Formats: sequence, C-alpha cells, structure tokens
Amino acid sequence: MTDEIARGVNFVYAKEYVLERYGDAFWERVCRRMDDRHTAMWERKLVPVGTYSFDAFKAMARAVSQEAGEQNGRVLAQMYEAIADKSLNALYKIFFRMANPAYVIGNYPKLWSRFFTAGTVTVPEKGKGAATVVFHLPETFLEWIGPACDGYSTKAVTMAGGTDIAVHERSRVLAADGEWDVTFDLRWKES
Repeated sequence: MTDEIARGVNFVYAKEYVLERYGDAFWERVCRRMDDRHTAMWERKLVPVGTYSFDAFKAMARAVSQEAGEQNGRVLAQMYEAIADKSLNALYKIFFRMANPAYVIGNYPKLWSRFFTAGTVTVPEKGKGAATVVFHLPETFLEWIGPACDGYSTKAVTMAGGTDIAVHERSRVLAADGEWDVTFDLRWKES
C-alpha cells in the first residue's frame, strides 16, 4: 500500500495553523526536528487536492508536539480542530450549525474521505449527548488517531451546539484483514 494516503487539506491547514499559532521561528525548529526527507516534503508547494505521505504528516505532528513540550495530546487535538475548521466550506458550517451534534458525528464516514484515502469510519451508536465511533485503519494511523479523533470530534460537536465533549478510547483490536478497529466513546452536553 502506498504511504500517500493523506489528502492535502491536512497538510495545507496544519502548516497554516502552526505558522499562525506559533510563528515562523517555531516552524523552522519543527522542520529541524524532522529528517531531511520529511522536511523537503513540507517545503514543497502543497495543495488541498493533492495526496501526500502520511508518514511526513506524522513526523510533523510529532515534531510540533515535542517543540511545544506537549505530554497529553491537547496541542495536537487543537491542531486537528483547526484543520477541520479550515477544511469545511461555509455551506457545511451553516448546515452543521443547524444540525444536532449526533447528526454531525453521524457524518464522520463522509467527512473521513475528505481527509484520507485509506481507512473507514462507522458510527454504530449516536444519540443525544453520546456516540460511538469505530475507525477501521491501517497500523500507520494508530499513534495519531487519539488526538485526531479528539480534535475533529470537538470541532464537529461544538459547531452543532454541543459543549464539554469527552473522547475516550474504548478498544483497539487487530482485525482479520490486518487492519485495526479502534473504538471511541464520545460524550457531550447539549441543550
């Protein structure tokens, strides 16, 4: 399987976020933390419609986390919130604001394909204040999926009027096809 499984929106908006939040000097330090191959990829002209190496994305995410002195995944979750926010056009945002959080989380499978060409998502349970999300993913996603699910879910739920979201990983199971099923329970408050 090719490593180019991440769509360009991840790259374009992650880099924009890091530059806006932390500045050019921070970005330069992030690039120095990555190997030359990954740094060269980030220095290319990145476009939202392209597909790029997910390993390069993970290398950048690790470097941002290390440079920010992060221990709990919150810095990365905030970056993923920003990616979700910037990648959704105005029509999506208006639509999601008129929907309830469970409906928005129920659209995870459609939204996943906007960001990746590998893996699938199902939402077997959703209702007022709670949902279960199951990712069926190649192993390369495992170290990354926790903060990403937290960030993307937080953005989705808050756009639809929910608050105080909590994301808890319930399980990781190696599936018969060699990919992983990672299940998250989401809880939030809504009026």
